Amino acid sequence: MTLMAWSEQFACGIDAIDAQHRALVDMINAAAPHLVSGGPQARQQVGPMLDQLTQYAATHFKYEENLMQQRQVAPAYFEQHQRTHGSFVDEVLMMRKQYEQGAEPSGTDLLHFLTSWLTFHILSEDKRLARQVLAIQAGASPEQAYGGLDTAEGAPQTAYTAALIDLFGLLTARNRTLSEANAEVRRAKLELEAANALLEQRVTTRTHELAATNATLEKERQALMESLSRLEETQGQLLQSEKMAAIGQLAAGVAHEINNPIGFVNSNLVSLTAYVGQLFQLIDSYEASHPALPPEQKTRIDAVRKQIEIDYLRQDIPDLLKESKDGLARVTRIVSDLRDFSRADAAQWGPADLNAVLDAALNVVVSALKKKPQCVKHLSPLPPITCNAAQLSQVFMNLVLNAAQAMDDRGTITLRSGLRAQAVWIEIEDSGCGMS
Repeated sequence: MTLMAWSEQFACGIDAIDAQHRALVDMINAAAPHLVSGGPQARQQVGPMLDQLTQYAATHFKYEENLMQQRQVAPAYFEQHQRTHGSFVDEVLMMRKQYEQGAEPSGTDLLHFLTSWLTFHILSEDKRLARQVLAIQAGASPEQAYGGLDTAEGAPQTAYTAALIDLFGLLTARNRTLSEANAEVRRAKLELEAANALLEQRVTTRTHELAATNATLEKERQALMESLSRLEETQGQLLQSEKMAAIGQLAAGVAHEINNPIGFVNSNLVSLTAYVGQLFQLIDSYEASHPALPPEQKTRIDAVRKQIEIDYLRQDIPDLLKESKDGLARVTRIVSDLRDFSRADAAQWGPADLNAVLDAALNVVVSALKKKPQCVKHLSPLPPITCNAAQLSQVFMNLVLNAAQAMDDRGTITLRSGLRAQAVWIEIEDSGCGMS
């Protein structure tokens, strides 16, 4: 039973920390079948599991805190990260105390706590820790590394949180203004009852005050609507990011599952090619002895040769094996491109040929292009350039798909590349309806 599958998205870039995280994931998966079974079996597993977690926390947290002290990360972040460690330790100690007092522990609750905390801690705090440590190693100051956490990568989440804080602040201010306005109205009523002579003047005064209050409330309402609009936009960005991450994981899983049968089919084809060659050698040996055979045997053999069309088989079998190998090679390229696509978010910068990157993108979307456009390539030889090849492949794939979707009938997508001065360029043109 695999409760929590390790994903490359969990990797933070520090080998020791990634190894410790992976060990905890393995520990959770090993105990999961027993913990979810309930009854005495679950109780027998909870105690040892809590002991393992205590030992893990002592080792893992000490390593991270020593690493932060060695790299001298910003004190504000060190204290924040240390608090997340403390909350985990407090929860484990509380569960351990309940266990020692004889309370019936819930294995399912323990698993929920572990998977939720681990996912949050890896994807949030430990990735933030790793980014700072790696930035300091690269020459940044602790303050620069800490300040650099607010990057474009975290912009949607930061905007989402800021929008919520803004929304709650506006609601609080609005309620406070309404309470103050009601108090003013009550006081005005008492003053009106106590001094009828000043009635008209006080009514006019209170009317102006209420008008000003209403104008303030209208401004706050408009600000609230703008904040809600920003919140909806940010939510859409977050949903799109989650969808792309899920597509990447699905592509990685499919590529992994296809690779295994490709491997043994390719191996079998190699062996089959060798066997066929050996069989033809054996047939050649028999045919060399054909003239010396008795007439009756020659007649039978000639009839069989004619029936199975041996000369045609000699030509067709190698062609069939070659076509099969070519087909497997194409599937292997597509699987490789799928795996590159699934690792786009974690891809590194390095030298790459943009023509090869464009071909990889076409391999991923080839099934979407079969019934619609024809792809025409005019690609010039290009020198390698430093780039994030996996993310560029996603850009090319999106442009080609958008071009295909813009065509009602079968059209043409033209792909061009070239070298101009010290720059390389890629051009994707379609015969669709276009846009303003």
